[in-house]
Amino acid sequence: MSIWKGLKAIFGFDGVGNTALKIVDKIAGTDWTPAQKAEFILKHAEVAKYQSPMRRFIAGSYTVAWLLLVLMWASSTAYGRLFDAPSAILLAGDVVMFMASNVNIAMNGILAFYFLMNMRK
Repeated sequence: MSIWKGLKAIFGFDGVGNTALKIVDKIAGTDWTPAQKAEFILKHAEVAKYQSPMRRFIAGSYTVAWLLLVLMWASSTAYGRLFDAPSAILLAGDVVMFMASNVNIAMNGILAFYFLMNMRK
């Protein structure tokens, strides 16, 4: 038994989660039959099929920008510490502040969108 399965068994996450989803389905009026669910999924996939490439492009370009900023921070920190360059350390501090205030919040959203969307299944 894995650790995650053990935790779910101890704390009863599955039962609570399934019960909560059933309540939401009843309230929202989405307690469909399997055929209705399949039809909805197929219609949604047909309507949203052109959105997926653009979402991947946006997520990819944001990831590249994040990686460049991380590399800039790492290189300027290393250069500043190795060669005692205060301007490089100042640049590293500016990059960290920019990432904390602007970049990391959106990056966490992208990661959550791609990796947590299918956790419910």
